[in-house]
Amino acid sequence: MNAPAFFSPRAAGLALLLASALVAACASPTPSASSPSSSSEPAIFKTVSPDSAADSGLQAAIDAVPADNATQKVILLEPGKYSGHFLLNKPQVTLRGSGADQTILTHNLGQAQLGTDGKPLNWDGSCTIMITGNDTTLANLTLENTHGKGMQALACGVHAERVAFLHCSLTGFQDTLKVDGGLQYFDHCLIVGAVDFIYGAATSYFDHCEIRCISNGYLTAPATPAGAVGLVFQDCNITFADPSVKVYLGRPWHFYPNSVFIHTDMGAGVRPVGWKTWNVPAADVRFAEYQSYGPGANNAGRANWATASDDPAPDIYSRAKVLGDWNPEQP
Repeated sequence: MNAPAFFSPRAAGLALLLASALVAACASPTPSASSPSSSSEPAIFKTVSPDSAADSGLQAAIDAVPADNATQKVILLEPGKYSGHFLLNKPQVTLRGSGADQTILTHNLGQAQLGTDGKPLNWDGSCTIMITGNDTTLANLTLENTHGKGMQALACGVHAERVAFLHCSLTGFQDTLKVDGGLQYFDHCLIVGAVDFIYGAATSYFDHCEIRCISNGYLTAPATPAGAVGLVFQDCNITFADPSVKVYLGRPWHFYPNSVFIHTDMGAGVRPVGWKTWNVPAADVRFAEYQSYGPGANNAGRANWATASDDPAPDIYSRAKVLGDWNPEQP
């Protein structure tokens, strides 16, 4: 036999309160994608300006990142010119400017000039920025070295894995950009120079970039290790500061050098032969063009030890194959 039920005003009140709370919770909207609680956009770690004191400037902000950093940290650079040599040696760091025409990292030294210890600075000590931190991003910045002719004077040196350059300008004369090792991605960047101004041993993918030649010289000087992909240019434009400028697409620096241009608009200043011999036997060189177009395209007249084809490029040079499971984020 069931126990008799008794009416309790207190219990009834509690039940009504719980029911009301449940209805309100069900009616409340879920957080939107732009809500701070659900956004995947990392918070600003530091904000710096060109007028910041040394202990609160750009290098100080980089130095404040832990050496074992495991979460993306954004350093926001306010508009202006940041002068000096910078070392980005921490992982998971984003340097974000206000636009390549507004936020500029600048330096004016060459590799043979002497440092404070009386010894040559070398390429990694004289470049505007040296990057050794993995999983880093530079967005909306100009990196420039204004030294000009006479010696190597890098705007940027990089030896790191998964470094993305998004909407950046890199300007110099000789050896503007050294991709010394690792994997890099350049998206809608401007790279300016004259002599061997994109060079090194890394695998680097240039996506819809402008390559601007300002004097006679060579675009690339790869030193690709055996089995590595090398330098890949996809849907890029090769432009010229002056109609008199004439350049080679590249010359082989070391090892098994590979420079590949895919569906690239070749300006009129590209020399008809395309490529130049140098340190490496032709049999070990892997220079190639696929579906080049524009006034500088010249499949029939290219060096006979390089590939020049109207066919699509092999899949090994696709963005997906080169980058693998890495998907660089947009700024």
